[in-house]
Amino acid sequence: MVEATQFTTIDYTKTKSILKDAVSGQVVTRFPPEPSGYLHIGHVKAAMMNYHYSRMHQGKMILRFDDTNPMNEKIEFVDNIIRDLATLGITPDIITYSSDHFEMLEGHMRTLIQDGKAYADNLPAEEMKEARDAGIESAARAHTIERNLELFKGMLAGNNKDYCIRAKLCMTDKVKCLRDPVFYRTKDIPHHRTGDKFKAYPTYDFTCPIVDSVEGVTHALRTIEYRDRNPLYAWVQE
Repeated sequence: MVEATQFTTIDYTKTKSILKDAVSGQVVTRFPPEPSGYLHIGHVKAAMMNYHYSRMHQGKMILRFDDTNPMNEKIEFVDNIIRDLATLGITPDIITYSSDHFEMLEGHMRTLIQDGKAYADNLPAEEMKEARDAGIESAARAHTIERNLELFKGMLAGNNKDYCIRAKLCMTDKVKCLRDPVFYRTKDIPHHRTGDKFKAYPTYDFTCPIVDSVEGVTHALRTIEYRDRNPLYAWVQE
């Protein structure tokens, strides 16, 4: 028989916070795992940091499932992540899903295209990578706004399967991940929550900054692997 884990109660009045501009009772953090597998030690560290900082400031922590890629996501992983967090003594105040916002994200993408800040591209993945590495602009950048909107509409209908939507940034940026990153792609695969309703899905880089804003996140604690992408996060929110 396995004994239940006993957790030590933390006195947050005696702990020091490094969160900037943190206001007691107003801090909102989030832990956004993709439900495509089980939690690993890196997830645990992120979950604990977000949870304890929220408690340190009498705030809230959102558990948000970043379910924007139906390829490997399963409800089994959602259930296990919730159970594993409970085993760690972590009880989120709110549980949300990126898929709750798919229709809103489609609207924001249309706006981005209408503003001339995104375009549809059908470069094969390997060619797109090579062009990004070399800092070469895709010919698709010259599409008209009307053409890009037409192609995006087709993607949402499950057509134009070889197309994606890319942000129009700078193809000579010294940080390669900021060279016209992909924000939307066609994946005609059933989603574990929305079924066959959607045929194209937003990427994490496009979804996370918007949903953080909508859900009122005050402090997005991002691991060092996202450091180069922080300017992109700010660009999307702006």
